[in-house]
Amino acid sequence: MFQICQLWVLLLCLTLRSVSPQCQMAQTCVTDISADDCPDGQVLVPGSSIHGCCPSCGNRSDDDATTEGCNPNNGNNCLPDGRFAPVQCKGNLFTGRCFCSDENGKRIFGQMWRDQAEEMTCACSRRRAELEAEDRVVTLHCTANGDYEPLQCDDGMCWCAQPRTGQPTVSPVPEEDMTLLPCYSAAAVGDQYLRKCESLVLANSIIAKEQREHGTNFLGHPVISCDYDGSYGPYQITNGIAYCTGRDGKILGAWQTMSNTMNNMNCNCARDTMVYFPARGMTVTETCLDNGNYRPNQNVGDVYYCVDSDGYHGPFLTQWPDDNCESFH
Repeated sequence: MFQICQLWVLLLCLTLRSVSPQCQMAQTCVTDISADDCPDGQVLVPGSSIHGCCPSCGNRSDDDATTEGCNPNNGNNCLPDGRFAPVQCKGNLFTGRCFCSDENGKRIFGQMWRDQAEEMTCACSRRRAELEAEDRVVTLHCTANGDYEPLQCDDGMCWCAQPRTGQPTVSPVPEEDMTLLPCYSAAAVGDQYLRKCESLVLANSIIAKEQREHGTNFLGHPVISCDYDGSYGPYQITNGIAYCTGRDGKILGAWQTMSNTMNNMNCNCARDTMVYFPARGMTVTETCLDNGNYRPNQNVGDVYYCVDSDGYHGPFLTQWPDDNCESFH
């Protein structure tokens, strides 16, 4: 009987994490309307009501932008021009989260629990992703939810930034004068703008450049990745092995793989299990792959289901699909 109760509690939690259409600017509006609810001759129009937040049914216009890739019928939050909105939300207010996204729908740095994401814009994360796509070295610092930190430095200049837009609130100054800015905080920033992870990346790049100039190539250098807030990225590579790591750079559990077989390693399951869910007093019930990603095919007894790369599931099934959920996103 106890095992049956445990199963039902788990299934209830899984149901609460189900994917549903959300407001394109995070938490302001939640609606279950879909294209099937629209009368004949009308289509679902994202961002067409409640100050551009909620979808509604409307007439198709010849001027409407096509939504290549971003499909509101799949629960995506789409901009009027067909790109993915910066904020994409999954699940409900208890276990649901909002993630920052690039214009193609790929998850980038920045997330918040849905009940805390009402003001989330992901403006900093979206801008930094756009600049990095242009092959630029970017030092903008984003908060945990993808907004701009108060102090920003890039390309040798520093300024105080408006959190939702990144626009300067005072005249920019050279980086060596950043301590004179009203938004500078010695406790939060210290005596240099770049954080430990970023400084290590810069130092390693200088060493590698000098070695190339002298005709040497030392393969033992660690590969260090940093998140947009300057903390350590979800994985680090040492001696040809990729390890899942926390924001402090410490290895999480035993999740690892050879660097030449990373297969889109993101460590989302590892970080949820060891970092994000425990901080909220919750436990991840899904199984992780050896590389720290969520295993696409999950089951609880005879109940089978697929999960996406963020751990949110689709319908409950009597068996897994033929591809073992590999095509589920």
